[in-house]
This record gives sequence, structure tokens and C-alpha cells, in this order.
Amino acid sequence: IAEAWGLITVRGTEPKWTSTLRAGGHPDTGRLAAHLPAEIDRVYLQADLTAIAPGPLAPALDLRLRTIATRESRAQASTYRFSTESLGTGMTEGETAGSIRAFLSEISLTGIPQPLDYLIESTAARHGLIRVRTDDATGRTRVEATDPALSDTILVDQALRPLGFVRDGHELTSRVDRDAVYWSLADARYPVVALDASGAPESLSRRARAADSAALIEPRDTYARLIGALRTGHETDADAAWLGRELEQAVRTKSVIVVVVKMPDGAERSLTLEASGLGGGRLRGRDKGADVERTLPVSSIVSVRPAS
Repeated sequence: IAEAWGLITVRGTEPKWTSTLRAGGHPDTGRLAAHLPAEIDRVYLQADLTAIAPGPLAPALDLRLRTIATRESRAQASTYRFSTESLGTGMTEGETAGSIRAFLSEISLTGIPQPLDYLIESTAARHGLIRVRTDDATGRTRVEATDPALSDTILVDQALRPLGFVRDGHELTSRVDRDAVYWSLADARYPVVALDASGAPESLSRRARAADSAALIEPRDTYARLIGALRTGHETDADAAWLGRELEQAVRTKSVIVVVVKMPDGAERSLTLEASGLGGGRLRGRDKGADVERTLPVSSIVSVRPAS
């Protein structure tokens, strides 16, 4: 393992950059750097809206590239993908179409492909057409669109109805908090940007995770109301539940059954019926012995069994 890690050589001697480590000091970074791949400052921009870095990209370039693209893989060759969302995030943080083109032209070995150039232009043209902020006076979320048609579209968008938008002059208001409104609009592909308390664009690059706070609640507390409702509505009399299922099955198959009925005087009487209906707490059927139609209260039926 030590050989694989480069701590010792095949001959059992240690590399020169590790000698200071054994003595309790810091590694000789100059000698260590000679064993590491060199940093690069160029990437390949692809027509599929990706950038390929054929080696470890210089940290400053990597950080800036990640403000306008999402890193999909990190290996000897790293992959970054451009999208409307990633470019919009960069523009919220101060980038413009011109600055993005200048940066990519500087580091690209293949120029800027036409699909990427079109995406930058269209994103810049639409960026910030919808602004979301919190009204300090009312605490409600306010949505302002530069184009009135966008406000009308948002107001009738069925996917956004849970936000409960209400028109207030040229703006829309909602009781839902600003971040939730922002992400709902972003998921619906609207060109939205969030504003902070001072009215400046604010990047919301990370979606808040409601699961983090929900994880602190005990499951039994979360489902207490549901469990209580189920227990309240549950049939506690197992015999009555079984009797009801037997009667339903008999009516469904038009079976001939023998029911034992408890009479008002406390005596029990057996009747052979061809079950024909069940509803309103009563069983209907033709009495085979008397050849008459009878209606019996289910509450008076003690037991039921198939006729032999």
C-alpha cells in the first residue's frame, strides 16, 4: 500500500518529498508537484452545451466556470454543462452575455459553438423579466413582470394555482414565501430572479430542503391525527364485521342462508332466506319456508350460515 501511495519506492526507500513528513514537518510541495498532473487553462466547448476540461482546470477558472455551468463529472477529464438555469444564476451574480462570451473565448480551444452562443443570447434577453421579492410592509411575496402578458400567463397557469396569486395593480401577490414562489416559477421555466431586501438581485443557487426540518419531528407525532381517525372509525366488534361481510357475500351471490334472529322477547328463531338485498341496516330475502318476502334488522341477526 505504501508503494502504491508513493510513500516508499520499490526499493524500500522513501521519496524525497516525504522525508520531512517523517520528521514531523510539512511535505516538500515543490518536489511533490512534480508527481502531479499539471493544471490546464483551456477547455473544449461542445455543440451539446458541454465543456470538457482534459485535465485539472486551474482553480480560478474552475470557480468561474461553475458560476455559469454545472459540473457533471470530476475526473482526469471533467465535464461541465451549460443550461438556462446555470447561465441565469451567473447573470444574477453579475455576469452578462458579453462577459460570458469573453471568458469562454479566452479559455476555449474550439471557439463558442453556435448552440451555446444562442443559449447565452436568449438567456440574457429573458433574464430578470420576472422579479420576486418580499413586501416588508405586508410580508407577502410580490411578483413583478416587465411584460404584462407574463403576469396574465402566470395568473392563469394551472401549475401555479397552489401559490394563490392575487392581482395587485401591475403586480401579483402571494402568501407563500419568496423562495418557494421563486422555485415554483423557475421549475415552470419562467425567467425569474429573486430580489433581496435592498432590491438587488440575489442568487438562490440552493433549494431549501424541507426534509431537514421535518426529520426532527417524531413519526408518531406526524401521523397522530391519522392514527386517531383510523382508530375512531375502526370497527371494534369483530363478530359484527364478520357478520356484515357474510351477508354482503350472500346477497352478491343470491345464496340461500340460515339466519338466527333474536326476537323482541329474547328468544331466537332460525329462518332460511334467499338473500336479495342489504342496505339501510336491513337484510331482505325470500323466506323459503313461508314463501314470503322478509326484511330483517341486521342488528337483530345473531348468526348466519349457508343452508345445507
